[in-house]
Amino acid sequence: MSEFISFVIGTTLGGIVGVSFMCLLQINRRSSREEGLYEKEKRADTFPAE
Repeated sequence: MSEFISFVIGTTLGGIVGVSFMCLLQINRRSSREEGLYEKEKRADTFPAE
């Protein structure tokens, strides 16, 4: 019975850590994409010097 409880606790903790890690990676990916969007907006209103 204690082996089953250990298995359930380990599976639950592993799932929580896995989901948290994936969320952190997705937030980091979204942040880097938004920086690129702001860069495009900054350059959109400039005119060529020619």
